[in-house]
Amino acid sequence: MDKTSSLLATRTSRRGMLVRSAIVGSALATNPSGYILRPISAYAAACQCRGQPCSCGTACCDGYTEFCCSIYGENKCPSGTAPAGWWRAEGSGLCGGASRYYMDCNQLLDAPNQCSCSCANGDCNHRVTCCTHFRYGQCHQEIPQVGAIACRVVTCTPPWQIDPTCTAADARDDATRLHDAPCLHEAPKPKDRLVLAQFFLRASPTSGGADLAFGYGDPGDQPIAGDWNGDGVDTIGVRRGNTFYLRNSNSSGPADIVFNYADPQDYLIIGDWDGDGIDGVGVVRGNTWYLRNSLSSGPAETIFNFGNPLDRPVVGKWRKGQKADSVGVVRGNTWYLRNNATGLADITFDYGDPNDKVLVGDWDGDGIDTPCVVRGSTYYARNSNSSGVADVVFQYGDTGDLLLAGKWKKGAPTGPGVAR
Repeated sequence: MDKTSSLLATRTSRRGMLVRSAIVGSALATNPSGYILRPISAYAAACQCRGQPCSCGTACCDGYTEFCCSIYGENKCPSGTAPAGWWRAEGSGLCGGASRYYMDCNQLLDAPNQCSCSCANGDCNHRVTCCTHFRYGQCHQEIPQVGAIACRVVTCTPPWQIDPTCTAADARDDATRLHDAPCLHEAPKPKDRLVLAQFFLRASPTSGGADLAFGYGDPGDQPIAGDWNGDGVDTIGVRRGNTFYLRNSNSSGPADIVFNYADPQDYLIIGDWDGDGIDGVGVVRGNTWYLRNSLSSGPAETIFNFGNPLDRPVVGKWRKGQKADSVGVVRGNTWYLRNNATGLADITFDYGDPNDKVLVGDWDGDGIDTPCVVRGSTYYARNSNSSGVADVVFQYGDTGDLLLAGKWKKGAPTGPGVAR
């Protein structure tokens, strides 16, 4: 055995040496007379196919594990398993000349319904599942012990780009380069339904659950809100790149208004720039403001400079009876609000902390928009545009939610909204 192992070690990989040495040892242990006295290979002498009623030439008996997609329908580790290691194979021609990677999905010891060793799908033409207790160990090293390999994932993408717990410590076994299955080349199956971004709107500035909850847009869209039709109710919309998809009711469904405006990297603002009761869109680029009154593609109708490039723009009606929205900026924790499109700030005060998120709304329903800062999931709203303590404090949503504010019901004060 020592001489055989030494010879094999010079001609094969560590994995191959271990496998072949194990086969020779198994042959001597399970069928010594047959292996010594008959001209057969160690594999043939040792092959009992794990008790399965399969001939030794079938896939179930070749010592490797079946692909996840053949068993579970998807080329990814199934629930109750974790990738515990990987190796690469060269020369397959299936990855455009690049390496082909194989990831072992080992059973988690605390997972329910532990699998048992068998031919996958009960078919001798499939390799085994849950028979091999082995891990290369480059993935999920925080898990000290795993069970048998349930299945394998095959990919042309390096494993450390798929699962960040995987390291780039190399392992190689070219013997698997042509292991393949039809399911590895199938196009992804279409989803049963579209995955929507979820909106949760509350009609009052108080703690509690959402009054309205629905899906709209795609995850990754920028959520926005405004009164797009002048009915006195703010409704949602999304910006995707430089395309706006606006809806006139707070519910799922197709967009009522679609148009393109400005550049995707511009800072987006929403406001009623001409006092007609319908909100338009605007962007801030550096310290230049570009406002458009109509919800359609086209150039800006109002352009002016205000603030500094690193300021956070805000929009609102700062005075009682004001019809058109005015602009402002937040610099650190100092608010600079302007009553007209040009000139210096008319109102200046300090409120909140520099790292707070900022919102503007009519929190008490008096027709004047005032500041609010959000710290985690706690809102601190003030009912006047001046320094001081919060007049209204409430909890809503989760840290990390995308924040909105709007009058979700006609005649109601501004309430919070989140998208996730």
